[in-house]
Amino acid sequence: MSRQPDLLKDSPGRLMRKLSLPGILGMMVLSVNSLVDSMYLGNLVSAAAFAAVSLLFPLTLVVTGVTGFIAAGSSSVLSRAIGSGDRSVQRLVFPNLLAFSLIGSGLLMLLGLPFSKEALTLLGAEELVHQMGVAYLEVYLLGVFFSVYGLSANGLIRSEGKIRQAMTYTVMAVILNIALTPVFIVSLGMGVKGAAWSSIVSMIVYSVLTSLYFIRGKASFAVGAFGIRIEKAIINDVLGVGFSVLSMQLSNVLRQFIVFRSITWYGSAHDLAVFSAAFRLFSFVSLPAMGLLQPLQPIVGINYGAANLQRCIHSVKSFRLGAILSLVLLTMPILLFPEWFIGLMIPGETVSGSELHYLRLIFLALPFLPVSSSTIIFFQAIGKAKKATFLPFARQALLFLPLILLLPYFTAVKGIYYTLALENVLYALILWFVLKVELQKLRQRLPVQVG
Repeated sequence: MSRQPDLLKDSPGRLMRKLSLPGILGMMVLSVNSLVDSMYLGNLVSAAAFAAVSLLFPLTLVVTGVTGFIAAGSSSVLSRAIGSGDRSVQRLVFPNLLAFSLIGSGLLMLLGLPFSKEALTLLGAEELVHQMGVAYLEVYLLGVFFSVYGLSANGLIRSEGKIRQAMTYTVMAVILNIALTPVFIVSLGMGVKGAAWSSIVSMIVYSVLTSLYFIRGKASFAVGAFGIRIEKAIINDVLGVGFSVLSMQLSNVLRQFIVFRSITWYGSAHDLAVFSAAFRLFSFVSLPAMGLLQPLQPIVGINYGAANLQRCIHSVKSFRLGAILSLVLLTMPILLFPEWFIGLMIPGETVSGSELHYLRLIFLALPFLPVSSSTIIFFQAIGKAKKATFLPFARQALLFLPLILLLPYFTAVKGIYYTLALENVLYALILWFVLKVELQKLRQRLPVQVG
């Protein structure tokens, strides 16, 4: 049996080989639940059901933002505490995470449930799509605590470097959801609501498994008492890094709201269905690269805490290159056979040649994604919250908004696709330069090597 990967000593190449597959599978839970819901609804209910759940994507990003706020802040603090050997800080992380999960999910329910109909109206949903979207959202919000807490607590396992253990719980939840969704939709006759209930049941199991990991003392760090409390000693650090993720996600909520609203403004129900399928596919295909980059946070965080700065530099470059290459390979089949992939999502819909061209266009920009993602992960891992917050916000204000307001105005629906492709490439090039400058500063802090 091979030994457990050593985040402080093993080469980045070995760590990537050992941790990338668990990281990739671990990221699947972030999208597979909604992807499975959408595919089942599109095939077992109707295209309107598929469009309704797809239209909710900007709203589910709010939940993702709250989860990321808690998980990223807590994981960054924990990784650096593990690297520096500070057990007193390690004991504060879990109780603080549980308290934040309760507060965050409570706010989501209080703010979301009374205004679900208005939210769908703002997104441009009408008639049957509006009705189905509200039905799904109201059930989804009832179980939102289990998504927020389960994913956040699982992030602590990843921050230890135990990507495989975290992945195991994730795969179990995904398999359960895949098995239960058609039962709830068809066998129990619950339709759209059944897809939401299936996701909730799966996330309850996920949360229980993750909790048992800590209760049974399997964690490699000092968990401390299993309690619920805000820890003043680490709250500023958690809030700083966490806010960078929350602000990024909330800006993405605005971004996706504008994108989907633009589709409904300039296009038809058919345009919405095609774009929703393309967007779901884009998000799903990007997951392996995001999963490959997932171990980068604990690797950089732990080594930064231990003052191993050269390993931080080498790791971010190695993982970035690996993620780029993985996306190049994954996008090739879609570029060659886009109609087949779209047909999986919305069977029965006729897709034109120009629409296939738009699909290819946004997928050509996909390999640039790891450049920007690795940069933000790096800043979060080393605790540079201000840069991790400012860069995504500046992206939306200075790149996305001007393009999405101008290009669709002159070219209608195709301008939306052009906006997404161009903006992704420009943002990646800017962040490549920003990270290059930051790594150069890190090199200047390295001790002089002898021999």
